[in-house]
Amino acid sequence: MIRSTFVRSVLCALLVPTLSCNLLDVNDNEDVSGRGARVFDPYQSSASGAIRLSLQQFNGCAILPNGSAVSKGTLNLPGYPDLCPDMAAADPTSARTAPTGTLRLLVGTRYFLNQLSLSEIVLNKHTSTTDFTDAVRWMKNESRFRNLDWGDLGKVSDTWTFSTGIEGFSQDAWTREVLFDNARWRRVTDDTFTVEILDADGETPRMTPVVYSRADFLGDSAFAGHSRLAWRLETVQAPQFPGDTAVHPLPVLTGQPASPPAFRTMVKMEMVGSANPFKSFEAPFIPGPALLKLTWSQLPDEPFLFPIELVTPEGVAPTCTNAEGQPVVCGFGVDPRFKFSTPSNGKGFYEPGESFRLFLDMRDGDGNQMLPDGVLPSGKDMLADKSNGLLYPTQATYFSLLERDSVPGYIVAGPLQNLKVRSDPQAKAPYWSADAESIGLVDELATLSAFPGVFSSTWTTRYTVDLPKDAEPGTYVALVKSHRYFLGERTAKTNAYFLQVGQAEPTTYPNAVGNCQLCHRGVLSLDNLRHGLGVDHVEACKTCHQRDSDLVSRFQQGIHQLHNASPRFTQNKADCTVCHLTRESAVRPSHNVCATCHPSVHGDEYFSTQFSAKGEPNRFGNCAQTCHAQTTPRGHILPEN
Repeated sequence: MIRSTFVRSVLCALLVPTLSCNLLDVNDNEDVSGRGARVFDPYQSSASGAIRLSLQQFNGCAILPNGSAVSKGTLNLPGYPDLCPDMAAADPTSARTAPTGTLRLLVGTRYFLNQLSLSEIVLNKHTSTTDFTDAVRWMKNESRFRNLDWGDLGKVSDTWTFSTGIEGFSQDAWTREVLFDNARWRRVTDDTFTVEILDADGETPRMTPVVYSRADFLGDSAFAGHSRLAWRLETVQAPQFPGDTAVHPLPVLTGQPASPPAFRTMVKMEMVGSANPFKSFEAPFIPGPALLKLTWSQLPDEPFLFPIELVTPEGVAPTCTNAEGQPVVCGFGVDPRFKFSTPSNGKGFYEPGESFRLFLDMRDGDGNQMLPDGVLPSGKDMLADKSNGLLYPTQATYFSLLERDSVPGYIVAGPLQNLKVRSDPQAKAPYWSADAESIGLVDELATLSAFPGVFSSTWTTRYTVDLPKDAEPGTYVALVKSHRYFLGERTAKTNAYFLQVGQAEPTTYPNAVGNCQLCHRGVLSLDNLRHGLGVDHVEACKTCHQRDSDLVSRFQQGIHQLHNASPRFTQNKADCTVCHLTRESAVRPSHNVCATCHPSVHGDEYFSTQFSAKGEPNRFGNCAQTCHAQTTPRGHILPEN
């Protein structure tokens, strides 16, 4: 049963989820400015009115979130390839193999489209670093999207980013990405996407078609990691001066394989985050092979095909365990839980310098235990569909599908009152945090090539945390994140658990930023986006997205960049009070944060800082302490205190 708060919030989202939305119930605690509701999760997987459906295609084949290509099985689909990209290969764009994956939907279950990702990528086809004519010509004339209206396409950015995912290499690697946009097909706002389920013959309908519009989805921009028209130069050294377009290969280190530069050209159309879960459909009750056909109104004669298998609950193995310890069919959703070892002093809090244990208890959305006690499945199990849907990152998700959200992990940090953004990576952090640890894989991408043995290993669910001897007293947070794909539903969940250190009295977050819930409401609340972390823990995001180096983008940069570039965020971009609750949190300008709105204010004056781990000045340094000390931005609306 969908709760009334869910209904009201979704109706509001349909009216455009912005601060100007006419909130229908002024007593709903989601309407309160500041931190918002302490507990609000309108999406409850199996208990919801419908299940989020994820559909992905890569180079003509349906792809599962674990990287497996979907086989058409016994379906007679002339338009669907017999061979699909080998997502385990170093270059899946050229290596093709017989697909083995199965996209299964549960009969009698209502689904709503929550992710649609359609992409085509070619590798090492366009190698010029100065003339992108051939890359653009491929997008317009040769790609799967050639029949779209490409008029007015132009280059919108040319940026360098530090590459952190090169496993087995200790040297720094960089990626140059040239983004294109503003093609006429990108500016269409009233196009539609029709979902149909057809019989095995590919013609007989099994359901009434459901029509989605672009306005039914929250995110589709490149800055949010979704749609992108791009040319990329990957795995190279940094440029040596502004305007340097030469390719500087990484040196080959002793005992390590060579990693040559890669040239990637892509067209990716992706929409994520349904604003209208009521626009749903029911998987037909006839089990067996079927076809899901998606027709885009801008390509009416070129539908995207997804072979599916309709299964009954009896056809799904009972691989979860209920409260009585009996095997049961797993439910939808994911709910990672932490249990703590008992503090040694008997006072209910840990002492500075004490070590304690965390015990991971992985549950589905119905509370069933997903895994044998003490063991997490291997990456090999994940690809073989033997992980109950738990997802780990692979080379395919990182480098081919360009998705960076699938890393499960945990971190402990605190005390809460000190969780403030750090400007200078050379300064002591205002709070303590353990190193963020991946759950399931030792080293994020230690998967198929560099460490094949690791990919076959199972993992513990018991972790040790060593508190520093000078740990400041207060409340600390343990965050645990997991990702899952199960029977068509792709979901992520991050849970926060609290522990006391040095004292029994609780402390709280700084309450310096907030208001997220005024836009992110109902099915679009933060509980249901990205990592699934609720709005009341937004100040804990920095514990993972805070670096000791200037090389990697930090939270304060990414959050400004994402919202400033989003057409959905229609507020005055100079009104800092929308998100900042205190003046102090809004008057720490830095080169990179300000550049999210003002990219050319200083031109190339600070070019070298983006390639220095801890430069002087560093690109996240507090400019208000130097040049802007007396002139905080006059065109911005700041909190009064």
